[in-house]
Amino acid sequence: MLAHAASAQGISVVEQISGRDHILNHLSIPAACFTHPEISMVGLTEPQAREKADNEGFEVSVVKTSFKANTKALAENEGDGIAKMIYRPDTGEILGVHILGLHAADLIHEASNAIALGTRLQELKLAVHAHPTLSEVLDELFKAAKVNSGVSHSVNEPVAA
Repeated sequence: MLAHAASAQGISVVEQISGRDHILNHLSIPAACFTHPEISMVGLTEPQAREKADNEGFEVSVVKTSFKANTKALAENEGDGIAKMIYRPDTGEILGVHILGLHAADLIHEASNAIALGTRLQELKLAVHAHPTLSEVLDELFKAAKVNSGVSHSVNEPVAA
């Protein structure tokens, strides 16, 4: 078990005991391997997302980017890295993100928070990332995603039928 996951579960229990509704989305809890290069992940893997899509009847898309064009990674002589995002093109929902590269364990939190808060790619595409920073790797993923432009609500908002 991940220590940060156990801590989040404890907070959720305290919230419930205190009479406040709190549901912990376990898919939003990031994981990291502190190897060189680092590995991080949040949400579903591509096979898990495709299985869910088959069962629930929606499409899945995948975008990838590398660290090779990231100025900060190149300045650190760490251009060998890749990031991958699995998402729903019909809604802009992020299903999973996986990063292999410099400071991957730090970079995953933007995707983790987006999943936790239900932030859609339509909104994330408009976020500004400082240059030169490694966070631009995530920015490239968000901007590369092809989503239906008509949907702009977050995952946590009700969807009109």
